[in-house]
Parts: sequence; C-alpha cells; structure tokens
Amino acid sequence: MSDEPTKSKKPTYRFTVHTDIDLLEEVINVAPHDAPYGQTTARWEEVTNYMRALHGEHLTVAGCRKRFDDLMAAFKTDSVNGLRASGTEEEMSQRFVLLEEMSDLLEAAADRKKASKIDKDKKPDKREPDGHRSRAAAQQGNKRKATKGDDLDEDDSADAPAKKSKGDDCATTDLASVLAAFSSMIESTNQLKRDEIAAKREAVAAKKEELALGQRKLELEEQRFLFEKAEREERFELEKVEREAHLEFMRRTIEMMQTNLNTKS
Repeated sequence: MSDEPTKSKKPTYRFTVHTDIDLLEEVINVAPHDAPYGQTTARWEEVTNYMRALHGEHLTVAGCRKRFDDLMAAFKTDSVNGLRASGTEEEMSQRFVLLEEMSDLLEAAADRKKASKIDKDKKPDKREPDGHRSRAAAQQGNKRKATKGDDLDEDDSADAPAKKSKGDDCATTDLASVLAAFSSMIESTNQLKRDEIAAKREAVAAKKEELALGQRKLELEEQRFLFEKAEREERFELEKVEREAHLEFMRRTIEMMQTNLNTKS
C-alpha cells in the first residue's frame, strides 16, 4: 500500500448573489482588466485573496475569473437572473448595477488601449518627414557638385524638397490634430460614463435609504402594535378585577340581606 497521502478534491464553491456582489466590488477596486502588461494574474490573485478572507479557502483564482466571465457574459445577453444563485431582490438589484458599472469600465479600458495603440502607430509617421528631408539634402548636395555653373537649376532643385518637407509637416500636424480630437472624444465619453455610474450609485444609495426607512417604519408599527396590545390586555385584566369585585360585593350584600331576614323570622 502506498504511503503517499490521498489528495482530496476541493469542493466546487457555490456562488450566491451576495458573493457575486463582493466579487464585482473587488474587481472594480483592483481593476485586473486595466492592469499593465504582465500584472493581470497578480491582480486576480489579489481579488481571490480578498474573497477567501470573506468566504473561505475553497475559492480559487480560476473559479473567481470564471464566475466573473460568466456574470459579464450573462449581462451582455440579458440573462443574469438565469444564473444559479440565491439572494434577495435588493441584492439582485445591487448586483445588476455593479454589472452595468463593470461593463462601462471594460469598455472605457478598451477605448484607452485603442487610443494608446493609435498614439504608438503615429510615431513612425513623425520620423518619415525627417527621412524625406535627409534624402532631399543629399540630392541637393549631389546636384551642387554636378552642376556648379547652373545656379538657377540649383535653386529650383532646393525649393522642391523644401516644399515636399513642408507638406509632410502639415500631414503630421493634421494627424496629431485628429489624434488629439479622438483622445478628447474618448475622454468626454469616459466622463459621461463616470457621471452615469455616479448617478447610478446615488440612485442605489437612495434606494437603500428608502428601504432602511421603510424597515424602520415597520419596526415602529410593530412596536406600536405590541404596546397597544399590552395596554388592551392590561385594561382587560383591570376591568375583570373590577367586575369580580363588584360581583363579590353583590354576593355578600345578598347573603347579608338573607341573614337579616332569617333573624327577623
């Protein structure tokens, strides 16, 4: 028989709406989707460590990532409520708001990466006019050596590269303007999304406050009902004692009258 210990398979963690909320909030805070190159795994490990501290050691990095991917896929297909998870209506509403926020953040991160790629692609365009100017200068020097006596031709050949270089500079300026406008548009879009997310958070906070006030009202109503019930019971007992005392008085009065009648007889 082998002395090696038998490895037990870890049970699959069953997510609830409450754990989904904790997962989404931590992903929003840590932002593994927006991590620098090579740091995505480390950030997911940070998310998982946080979830383990809250919900136990059965959670894994792969499990958290899969649950997150499943949630986002279900959100895109409008089938979040079809996921197997238990929770209250308030928790499901909060999870939906977090999924909306997460979707906006993923889209904003994709826009930033796209803008960064375009910004990198424009760098070779800056070097291209410099190459044209170098080639033009070399051609101009060769023409000076070959045709020293023809000053007019030399001036014409010098003007042509200069005009071409000026055109290249204009093209670079136009490209920079387009990129600046595109970056400004992305920033405006991201600001609108941030404002929308802030508004949604305020709406959720207001809803929570409304629910808390409703809960407090119910508690006060319950306390008032119990107080009135106790008051009624106390009044009933008091009236009962008074009735019994009155009946006892009448009984004794009747007995006394009967005794007096018997004595006279």
